[in-house]
Amino acid sequence: MKHAFLIIAHRNWNQLVFLLKQLDDERNDIYIHIDSKVNNIPYKLINSSVKKSNIKVLKKYKVYWGSFELVQTELFLLKQAIKNHYSYYHLLSGADLMIKSKKYFFDFFEKNKGYEFISYASNQRLSNDKEILRRVKYYHFFTNYRRRFRKKIFNKFFDFIERFSLCIQILLGINRLKKTTKEIKYGSQWFSITDDCAKYIISCEDEIYKIFHKTKCADELFIQTLIYNSNFENKLFNRKYDGDCLANVRLIDIDERGKNGSPYIWCITDYPEIKKSKCIFARKFDFNVDSQIINEIMKETGNKNG
Repeated sequence: MKHAFLIIAHRNWNQLVFLLKQLDDERNDIYIHIDSKVNNIPYKLINSSVKKSNIKVLKKYKVYWGSFELVQTELFLLKQAIKNHYSYYHLLSGADLMIKSKKYFFDFFEKNKGYEFISYASNQRLSNDKEILRRVKYYHFFTNYRRRFRKKIFNKFFDFIERFSLCIQILLGINRLKKTTKEIKYGSQWFSITDDCAKYIISCEDEIYKIFHKTKCADELFIQTLIYNSNFENKLFNRKYDGDCLANVRLIDIDERGKNGSPYIWCITDYPEIKKSKCIFARKFDFNVDSQIINEIMKETGNKNG
């Protein structure tokens, strides 16, 4: 089996090297998208981090939290990779690490080949959190402008304009959901999917733009929605729709210890929990916050030299 790793990165290059060394294998190819806002990219460091994998470093979109550029980046990476027909496509961030050995990884996906590893939030979560459906129900014209400015006064201005726009749409009875027959679903943006599934997603690009352009945090919606409303739903590894981390084999804590929608940063005190997990990947790590946990995981996964 051949695997493609699609990595979205924008900083902490020395930490990214740890992930690349974990992935380095003749059965793995690596596609990295680096935020086009970033300058002084250490291409030599990145490319020299792997000896066996083919690696391609790409730079196309300016990526902002919650913006549609994240969806475009994922589609762009998938388009680049499907040209080479892999068994699986794994979307990761530059702040991720493998928490299992290469042997465990390859054995797991060989044993479970054909399944789609996509995480879904529970139906109760969707019912209780009205904000999730509002992301798609109304046009979010100004989401792409938030966080683009260093001065908070500009961000506050666009926040105000965004709220004003939403109020007007509510008064006018705007409802974009009436334009689609698909049931909207929500979950973690990180996935491991088969070649057929990847090609299906790309084939739906026009529909993705129609439903999710000018929405907020569409990266957590578009793949879940497409797959749930397709035959691939029958091939999900976990069909419980309860946010179980095994659904996409990624250990991520946003709800309990995460802050403001950002995932919790794992520390050395969490090592027993990480080691016990049946997941293959985990996020988020930060070498500047806790380097010891990263070093321990590198040793545990057979990368003793980091």
